[in-house]
This record gives sequence, structure tokens and C-alpha cells, in this order.
Amino acid sequence: MNCAACHNEMVKKKGSIDLRTGGKLYIVKNVSYEECTICGEKVLSPEVSQDLFDKIRKKQFVEETFKVPVLDCANPSAWKQALQ
Repeated sequence: MNCAACHNEMVKKKGSIDLRTGGKLYIVKNVSYEECTICGEKVLSPEVSQDLFDKIRKKQFVEETFKVPVLDCANPSAWKQALQ
């Protein structure tokens, strides 16, 4: 399979991805996907995608809390503090 974004080779991998849908962010662990060797685009198979969306719809997931750095582009001084 070739990358839809840059047309380079995709390789099969297994690991974690982030999935954004319905205004929410889901971290998906131990999932099979293909990744572009050049641009990093990640693609799920239709079967894996359907399985994940079914699990989200049925609320078959565990909620965890993560600390995530947030940068505010409207506040340049916050960038300096975050990078220190």
C-alpha cells in the first residue's frame, strides 16, 4: 500500500495511536496499522477501524487521565515558559 498523502511506501506496525472523533481524543494501544516511512501518516484497516468505532459506540474503553502540555498561540510568553 502507498501513502495517500505523499505516495511513498507504508509499513505494517503495531503500537499506540491517537484517534480523534466526536470532539474527543482516544489513545488506542496495541493496535495494528500501516505507517508511511516518509511522512508518518498512519492508516487503519477498515476492519480495525470498524472494531474501534464499535467499541467507542458501546463505551468499551477505560478512562485514564494524562497530563498533556498545551501551547497557546495567542500568548507567546507561555511558549517561552513551556520550553524552559
